[in-house]
Amino acid sequence: MAPIKLEKVGKTLTGSNYADVANEIMGRGMQDRFKGLSTSKLRSIYGLIMNVYTRVTGPEEFKANEADIQYLKVRMAYESGREHSVREFLDATGLFAALDGVHDYETFVLYCRYAESLVAYFKFYGGKDN
Repeated sequence: MAPIKLEKVGKTLTGSNYADVANEIMGRGMQDRFKGLSTSKLRSIYGLIMNVYTRVTGPEEFKANEADIQYLKVRMAYESGREHSVREFLDATGLFAALDGVHDYETFVLYCRYAESLVAYFKFYGGKDN
């Protein structure tokens, strides 16, 4: 699995560290960093990613859905414009910029696993429900 660089975060995601990176990012004073971010807002971003993920089951489907993967950036930009807390989250985690590192099926799977890990650790560290 090819790595994905998270330039602003100063990390590189691999198949063996994506959960650790998510844990580290979310564990560092999450309550203070993401005050306005609710689980429902975070799950809406994750839902966008999962909508594409359910259609991409292999390399062939990745090629067929590349436009949808790019569209994720558009939707994330829109949500960031609506909610400052979403923008802070996407910047702090590198989730938005990491889409530039998704070039094949394997990196897309890594990206999705990282996104899922962020949601899980958000909840683990007491992310609020709204």
